[in-house]
Amino acid sequence: MQTSTLSFLTVPLLAAGLIALSGCGKSSTPTKISYREIGICKSYQTPSSTQQAKADEGFAIFKIDSIDNSTNGSPFYLHPERFYVNQSTPEDKGNIYRQDRRFTNVDSKIGAALGVKYVPDSTIPKSEKLDEVGFFLIPLGTNNPSRGPEADQYNFTVAYDTGTGDRGTFDSVSEGIIFAKINAPNTKYPIVEDCKELALK
Repeated sequence: MQTSTLSFLTVPLLAAGLIALSGCGKSSTPTKISYREIGICKSYQTPSSTQQAKADEGFAIFKIDSIDNSTNGSPFYLHPERFYVNQSTPEDKGNIYRQDRRFTNVDSKIGAALGVKYVPDSTIPKSEKLDEVGFFLIPLGTNNPSRGPEADQYNFTVAYDTGTGDRGTFDSVSEGIIFAKINAPNTKYPIVEDCKELALK
């Protein structure tokens, strides 16, 4: 009798749990992140040394103009180390273990070296919007590792890893988030030597 009672109680609890999990990271009112790609550079100077990109890499610099959580009923927890650009080949994009995802360099010295506000960990409360969030830097391959169109290979798209723990073969990409890249159409992104040559504003 006790076993059947437990089974009877387990069914609705399991169903409720599955419903809750199915909505995890998804929202009919997603958080909107508006960002710009500033450009690509090869080096920047810290007080102690020059940071140089690898021969086939560059430092891609982005700016988050705003995080709009104004229509969402839950806080948005921003962890800049979760921003990334996926430079995987088409063959590897479907395999979480072979993907070439390039994540943010969260070294706190970068902001001071560039003279900008570097994106900090932040909490955007429910129903609020945060403007002028800050800049972040991702070391990216400049040898077109994703095999994209040559004319567009430096036009990078940012994503956000919303997964937790060991995701196995599953991707959790920007769930509950809409990214809006607000650069003008057909913007060109030349590579410059010194990061301070970029329009960091």
